[in-house]
Amino acid sequence: MKTLINKFYNMPSLLLITATLCWAFNTIFGQLAVGEISPLHIVPLRWLFVSTFLWVTYGNQVKSKWNLIQPQIIKIIFMTFMGFSGFNLLFYTAAHETTAINIGILQGAMPIFVILGAYMSYGTKINLIQGLGVSISLVGVIIITLSGDINSLLELEINRGDLLMLIACFMYSYYTIALKSRIQISAIAFFTLLSVIAMFIALPLFIVEFVISGMSYPTTEGWVITLLIAVFPSCVAQICHLRGVDLAGPGKAVVYTNIVPIFSSFLAIFLLNQSFEIYHGLALSLVIIGIWLAQKETKNLPS
Repeated sequence: MKTLINKFYNMPSLLLITATLCWAFNTIFGQLAVGEISPLHIVPLRWLFVSTFLWVTYGNQVKSKWNLIQPQIIKIIFMTFMGFSGFNLLFYTAAHETTAINIGILQGAMPIFVILGAYMSYGTKINLIQGLGVSISLVGVIIITLSGDINSLLELEINRGDLLMLIACFMYSYYTIALKSRIQISAIAFFTLLSVIAMFIALPLFIVEFVISGMSYPTTEGWVITLLIAVFPSCVAQICHLRGVDLAGPGKAVVYTNIVPIFSSFLAIFLLNQSFEIYHGLALSLVIIGIWLAQKETKNLPS
């Protein structure tokens, strides 16, 4: 069993696919959470659950590496804000002010941000085949978010929520790029540290909720949903993503985020009894082809 886990931990494609599947489940959990728990409770509670478990289990690893962590603690706090707290806050706010179609399309721009950022930060180059792969996967994202109806694209309206979502995508792109130069401690110890910081950053949301609408309490279903969010989108997904970036690099890893709307659609079909349409299969095919092309090495390919 340990050998199997070690093999999985060194296979970037499986790690990144697992991360996107967990994030796709987050969209289902988000729909199920409506009326069961406030979004302003989900964020701090999920990081409270994650950080408590991880600190009890791996806190000693963090403390033993404090001499490496301390000189970069400000950078690490900023990374946490950009990738976790700030991104989630803007994402939830944007979801109330724009459409799911707009959010899906804007999320598809994340690979472009990361590729440009990786080039500017590390001189990472992309060849024509890889660029074509990113473009094809983006087309797949657009098809799935438009539900196969091209007329929806003509009816799009730009609003404040779109700007917030664009900023959110930029923030998570920064986090992904910054992972390449993170301090050299184990991925699990690094994520343990990030989760503790994310918890402290998110705690004031309890106060915000109280000021806005008074104290409210999650239902039993709300607690269960929050626990699932803590385990899969918040813990498993982030660890797999972090390790995947370590192995594949930010430019290649971020293309996998385009699988999220595909997985979300298929999960909605199986779990929420939504219907399967031809455009689902077309979008999935395009995203898979795009990711395959985006993984091509620069060597022996035209630049």
